[in-house]
Amino acid sequence: MLLTATLTIATILPTAGTFSLAEDVAIHGQQAQAQRAEAMAALEATLDNESQFRIAPAMFQENSTDTTGSADVATFGSEGSMRWGLVGGWGIDVKSSSNNEAAFGATWEYFIVDGFAFAPELKLWGFFQDGGNAFGGSLDLLFAWHFVRQDTWSFFVDGGVGMLGSTKNVPIGGSEFNFTPQAGVGVTFDIGDNNRWVVGVRWHHISNAGLYSENPGRDSVYLYTGINFPF
Repeated sequence: MLLTATLTIATILPTAGTFSLAEDVAIHGQQAQAQRAEAMAALEATLDNESQFRIAPAMFQENSTDTTGSADVATFGSEGSMRWGLVGGWGIDVKSSSNNEAAFGATWEYFIVDGFAFAPELKLWGFFQDGGNAFGGSLDLLFAWHFVRQDTWSFFVDGGVGMLGSTKNVPIGGSEFNFTPQAGVGVTFDIGDNNRWVVGVRWHHISNAGLYSENPGRDSVYLYTGINFPF
């Protein structure tokens, strides 16, 4: 009996020890795998953070090849673009060089299609004429066609009709209210940042279209210049 019990115990002990060692090895293997996974995750996070820190400062650096800013500025004369400007001019009566006119005002342009714009003008006038000077204001409804458009300049024709009110008859013997049909040609030059210097000449007619008993009319050669800007 004693011999049998001893043999039984001797047989069980090695087996029990083997099972305990196998379990320990499995547990340690799982822990090592988990630690390696955590280390890889931490390394990836560190590399990602370092990459962001290295790339982010480039956002604050100027890039000569970046076209984002230029895309916000419409090409001169492109369909749907708008411009505004300031203009001044001087006109001489073709019938009498002693009758002159001067104007200063604001312009606005809306390009209905590429190169073709509705271009009204609102101006103040001074008329220096025989029989008494006069002052007035006008609204001119004009259209401009920039039929030659280059990167730094354009050539255009314009024309339309306006309405003029003045403090005295213009010309003398005429009326204080007149219509102003006009037409001409001009050139624009790019002066930077899509701003344009404008120079032009127009035939400028003043008459009341027979609304009054007297309508002597007046024809002038009107020279003007100004600057306009993208709106």
